[in-house]
Amino acid sequence: MKKTLLITAAILSALACTKQEPTASTDRLPIELALSVQTKATDAAYENGDNVGIYVSYESALAASSNYVDNKKFTLTSGIWTADTEIYWKDKDTPADFYCYYPYGAIADATAYSFSVKSDQSAIENYKASDFLWGKRSGAAPGSGAVAISTSHILSNILIYLKPGDGFTDSEFAAAAKTVKLGNVKTSANINLNAGSVTAKGDASVITPYWTGECYRAVVIPQAVAADANLIILTVDGVSYTLAREFTFAAKTQHKITVSVNKSTSGLNISIESWQIDDTEYTGDAN
Repeated sequence: MKKTLLITAAILSALACTKQEPTASTDRLPIELALSVQTKATDAAYENGDNVGIYVSYESALAASSNYVDNKKFTLTSGIWTADTEIYWKDKDTPADFYCYYPYGAIADATAYSFSVKSDQSAIENYKASDFLWGKRSGAAPGSGAVAISTSHILSNILIYLKPGDGFTDSEFAAAAKTVKLGNVKTSANINLNAGSVTAKGDASVITPYWTGECYRAVVIPQAVAADANLIILTVDGVSYTLAREFTFAAKTQHKITVSVNKSTSGLNISIESWQIDDTEYTGDAN
């Protein structure tokens, strides 16, 4: 799912905004961002108070630092994106590359930005704070109208559904106390803002997903989990279950896992359906 930013800019005289302060002029306008939707509750748009970072480069690739514009913060207020300080085109003729990311942070190296998802995503605020979006617009020309940057989720998303299996009635299972965790997943990564690529790093940990009222949901760093590692850890009325299986959390992909809990065998039947169409059916047993 993608979110779209529109950056509008007038033709500007030569000025490297990261090198010197702009001088006042009536024929030069700051770069502005505009969005048509102001809510991000459905993961489809931004909401008021969100901050994005903007890089602008006139080189062939985004450098670690000292780009034409480095990590300029824009904030959405009442549907309007406003920069903390004004930025301008280099000149009226030269195309530039624009890079955008969310959420805004302090970045020392744009090619290796250290980012972590929350280990406890049970609160909606922590779940949202774990999301990361990135987008690039190459060769945007001054004076050609709005510069559109489409940003998309570059991490992985998992939705875990629980349902009663053998030995449980629907009402009994609905009333049962449940906990769900993702095990053996790394929560940190280096993100290359030039390419929008993600590399997991650090030790494996546990993530507590957010309960939506329908499923358990978490943002996960793209990575592979080994076959002998406990991927899902859950309890139902105090009874513990673990599932060890090989699994790959793919970038930009939402995975759906349906867990059938069998009371009589204390087992789990697992089927996995990728957000992108996947005809392969996955199953596993947990003890």
